[in-house]
Amino acid sequence: MTSNKYSIRLLPIAEQDIQDIILYIASENITAAYKLADKIEANIGRLRAHPFLGKTPTDQKLLMMGYRVIIVEDYLIFYTVRSRSILVHRIIHGARDFRDLF
Repeated sequence: MTSNKYSIRLLPIAEQDIQDIILYIASENITAAYKLADKIEANIGRLRAHPFLGKTPTDQKLLMMGYRVIIVEDYLIFYTVRSRSILVHRIIHGARDFRDLF
């Protein structure tokens, strides 16, 4: 029996993003950092079964590049769906100007 679940891979820059976010928050409140990490991980994990859960971005460049985005608290998780894989490209604060990051 084949699985209908998608594989998920965080690109190195996305892994660095999450580390930076958690370290920053942990410097003020370690409990909040763990809670946010768990929320981000859970939402990314939901993409295994529901890869098109995220919204399409309003930015035309990102839309043309096939990005989707899910929002977790103040953070935007940008990903693409390729075949049976989900690639997480960036995890950034919503207040940042993200257009030049791609």
